[in-house]
Amino acid sequence: MSKLNAEERKARDNERFSQRVDERRVKGEDVVAYALANKKAFKFLTKSEKYSLKERQAALLEEVNVKEQQALKLKEEQELEKVQAAFTEQ
Repeated sequence: MSKLNAEERKARDNERFSQRVDERRVKGEDVVAYALANKKAFKFLTKSEKYSLKERQAALLEEVNVKEQQALKLKEEQELEKVQAAFTEQ
């Protein structure tokens, strides 16, 4: 088997991703979720699917930010409780 150069590998991979996206679309599966999981599938989405992907990415990012803020707030509260407990012991 001959080795493929970079352009041939890229063309082969693009064809595979295109086929996978098309198969999922035909089966009625969520191609946007597939693109979220696999960044290379993004360029094979339709405009409306790309828009949906961007909306989901924004929602996921917002969710992550909220969780980080909650974790930070919890950590601060725990530190405050420790300081208050140490202060009351003295």
